[in-house]
Amino acid sequence: MNVSRLALIAAFVVAAGSAHAQSAEGDFLKRFNGSFAGGGGVRTAADGSPWNVKCKVNGASTDSSVKIDGNCTAAAVVTRRIGADLTVDSSGRYTGTYIGSKIGPAALSGRRQGDTIVLDVTWPKPVNGDTKAKMTISNTGSGFSFAVDDLDKPGGKPVRMSDIRLTR
Repeated sequence: MNVSRLALIAAFVVAAGSAHAQSAEGDFLKRFNGSFAGGGGVRTAADGSPWNVKCKVNGASTDSSVKIDGNCTAAAVVTRRIGADLTVDSSGRYTGTYIGSKIGPAALSGRRQGDTIVLDVTWPKPVNGDTKAKMTISNTGSGFSFAVDDLDKPGGKPVRMSDIRLTR
């Protein structure tokens, strides 16, 4: 077999594998399509008590992206927009933006592990003394949850800052 034919076969195998991976991600991302409602707890400071919130969001996806947009309300008077805009590349790496913090949009990057996208969060300004946190977005099909964990101070203990559960 000549070299050009081997190269063509190799390119086909790589493209087929990439298309299969993209299709698997697309199938997963479709779970976020539609309207969801629910609630949970949100802390505004690591040493504070969580506020109970009620949330409504809408999700829309393609084979390589998902956009979640909505609002959460606490104490029936304080409303904050929440959302995530994520894109997944052919290697399975997710990148995007999170909206919901009072300090502004945060950068997201990470990978999916089963039914959960595990993301590193980079805040635009320090939160609890640094600009890093972790976010998980889990979706088993009938709804999804997202949580943000941060350290109470640099090198400190982890604190669950947000824990929201939503269903169709």
